[in-house]
Amino acid sequence: MPGEVNGAGPVGVPTRVVALQGAVNIRDLGGYPTLDGGRVRWGQVYRSAGLHRLTTEDVATLERLGLRVVYDFRTEAEQVKSPSLLPVGIRHEALPIGGTASRNQDLADLLVAGRLGDVPPDFLTRTYVTMAETAASTFGSFLTKLADQDGSPALFHCHAGKDRTGMSAALLLSALGVDEATILDDYELSATHFTASQLAKLQVKLDAAGIDLAHYDAVFGAPRHAMAVTLDTLRAQHGSVIAYLEAEAGVTAEVVTALRARLVEAPTPVLAPDRA
Repeated sequence: MPGEVNGAGPVGVPTRVVALQGAVNIRDLGGYPTLDGGRVRWGQVYRSAGLHRLTTEDVATLERLGLRVVYDFRTEAEQVKSPSLLPVGIRHEALPIGGTASRNQDLADLLVAGRLGDVPPDFLTRTYVTMAETAASTFGSFLTKLADQDGSPALFHCHAGKDRTGMSAALLLSALGVDEATILDDYELSATHFTASQLAKLQVKLDAAGIDLAHYDAVFGAPRHAMAVTLDTLRAQHGSVIAYLEAEAGVTAEVVTALRARLVEAPTPVLAPDRA
């Protein structure tokens, strides 16, 4: 199942969600089918929310994943305020993306204070489209670095693991040849594995102020249409998401080929029946 928690499936069957005590929304991107009949390799690339509250047990879990590099999309200020607690030997690569997506915690504080005001329903779409324009080179650097890796597992994250990480995951899966419906399914999983757990804490404060959190799904949720419209916009502007990556992010055809060779299992050949 797309959202199955690590350790909950049958022995030997990969599961998507890595359950940690001090971090949420950590998911393996493996298992997704590609349009050419392949499948994204399990255990090679993970997406996550912030890693600044990891417990000793969490660190041991990350060690068992075999991670060798973590790509951090948080701004320098976010990283200084909440430094990641990584296992020894894991390389930390900062690929900061600023803008509205980096200010979700500030938005939460404004909401609790009753000063956020009205939020347009296309808030997230605007955020993502702007991100695609202003952070294209960062996305390109991320995909190029991932393609150049030595085959060891990697993880990428921001603060919530929803917006900057969600855009990065959508672009990566597009480059790997995953269909859009599956990409949107993956994006929506953040509504289960981040929003539900973290916003429950915020709701306690909002209840006292008489504020309904549901009215702010355009900020804190992961509505499918937000990413769908974003991908539609990239296609309208460039012809395809791959064309956007090439024109704006500097992701060459060679990088796409290297990504697929590293992260996609080729289709299993179907043998013709023995007619002897």
